[in-house]
Amino acid sequence: MRPDHNLVACLALALTMLIAGCNAAAAAELAIPPRGTPKVQGDFSMQAGPPNCGRWTDECVNCTRGPDGAPPTCSNIGFACQPKAVRCLGAQ
Repeated sequence: MRPDHNLVACLALALTMLIAGCNAAAAAELAIPPRGTPKVQGDFSMQAGPPNCGRWTDECVNCTRGPDGAPPTCSNIGFACQPKAVRCLGAQ
């Protein structure tokens, strides 16, 4: 004897919906922490850079100080990058 395929399909669909509903309810109860901003150590902008530093980054943008007082050169930020704290990569 072969089981009725429609009955098996309906039972499988009902079980799938039950399991999906339980997962959705559990996911809805998760607490989402507030989004924080990166803490910049010091009072300088990304383009100005930290004092006495020749190369710096925030893991999204890399900057290099220009020679003889020329303005720094910085790369473009990536489209999905999350900046971190600015850190010095090399002294002047």
